[in-house]
This record gives sequence, structure tokens and C-alpha cells, in this order.
Amino acid sequence: MTWTLLLSLALIVFINRYFFLEPKVDFKLPRLIGHMLQYSAPCLLTAICAPIVFFNGNTLRNLPLDAYFLAAMICVILALISKKILINLALSLVCFYVLYYFLN
Repeated sequence: MTWTLLLSLALIVFINRYFFLEPKVDFKLPRLIGHMLQYSAPCLLTAICAPIVFFNGNTLRNLPLDAYFLAAMICVILALISKKILINLALSLVCFYVLYYFLN
């Protein structure tokens, strides 16, 4: 990717975020659209993470004993137990690297 493309994408994302999240901008979305947008982040994260967790290139991972799968399950369990995002992120990363080191 070129710097022009990266900067233009960053500008587009910033403008979209600013327009919808800035309280000073007098623009209200309809209630139904606002409710549907609550699910956009989990859907995007699932679409990004699922291929990484379940596939290694074009082949399916060895799921029960794979570091990616086990770390993803640990991350989900930690998220259900605690709502502190930074602690969950740090613990999940540590678990992943420990599992990756010992299982690969």
C-alpha cells in the first residue's frame, strides 16, 4: 500500500467517526439504525478473527490442541468473567504466546 492510500483511508475513517460520534454535530440516526449499529463491531471482529483462529492458510487447524484456538477460547472465557478490557487483552496475549511456544 502506498502512503497516499493509507492516509486517504485514515482520513475517511476519521471523518466518519467524527461525524457520527461528535456530540456537537447535530445529526441523529433513526433508532432502528442506531440499534443495528451496536452489532457492527462484534460482527467485524468475528469476520477478521475467525479465519485466523480456524485456518492456517488453506488448511483447517488441528483444533483441539492448536494455540490459536485455545487462546481464543481462553479470551472468550476471560471476557465472560471480567469486563476489564486491558486486563483481558494482556492475559489473552500472555496465554497465546505461552501456548504458541509450548505447542509449536
